[in-house]
Amino acid sequence: MQSIIAVNPFRCRMWGWHDRLEDYVSEETCRTEIDSFSRHGQLVPVLGRPVTGDTDHDIELIYGARRLFVARHLNIPLKVELRAVSDREALLAMDIENRHRADISPYERGLSYARWLRSGHFASQEEIARALRVSASQISRLLKLARLPSIVVAAFASPLDIREGWGPELMEAWDDPARRAQLLKTARAISAKSPRPAAHEIHQQLISQVARAQRVRVMPHDEVVKDASGKPLLRVCRQTKCVNLSIPSARLSIAKLADIKRAVAQILQRESP
Repeated sequence: MQSIIAVNPFRCRMWGWHDRLEDYVSEETCRTEIDSFSRHGQLVPVLGRPVTGDTDHDIELIYGARRLFVARHLNIPLKVELRAVSDREALLAMDIENRHRADISPYERGLSYARWLRSGHFASQEEIARALRVSASQISRLLKLARLPSIVVAAFASPLDIREGWGPELMEAWDDPARRAQLLKTARAISAKSPRPAAHEIHQQLISQVARAQRVRVMPHDEVVKDASGKPLLRVCRQTKCVNLSIPSARLSIAKLADIKRAVAQILQRESP
């Protein structure tokens, strides 16, 4: 079944799997569409399917959240292409349609793909890539965006400003315990600014600060090895390119020193497992 009809927009609801962040669908963000609808009408229909068992709605929209908002805002009928589609077919149709539109953000797409995997509609990111006919590396980058912690996302004025290529390096910094604290500190400081810098400046600040933290290496404390009674036996001193074993000379005889050298040589000559 496939037909295009004009319907009351208030009798339509968005599908639960649609990929728009509803908090960012507003009169301000839809100003261009509002002006276009007012001048030319709705040029491209949305995709929907009939709803059963819902007294408040007749149609479920697969995509078209912004067009639905505009039709309601202007109180005009909404053009809907009715089509009988399965959930998996609907996911693919939604993604293909939104990829052809410049206003769908990488962050929104990443969140969608993460939900597809959690729901079991797709078994792996490779399966998503094959179904959408895009590279697996692109799906991987977008999924990394979806993994960004909320404190990092909140550093940006809008998550829709986060670019596709920023996900891998930000997540690499987050996954590194040595750099995570600095990333948190920088993100909180940026979040407190008003007005916020441009998105590319925020990204640069986050990356440059964690890179600086990575260059400052703190050497671990020396390790003291003790005997069963708790008395020190030797000290392990870790340096950049070597490890020194420090043993009190009072504990060493010529025979013990020979045994230690022999044991260390045997250990170092063992093949790695």
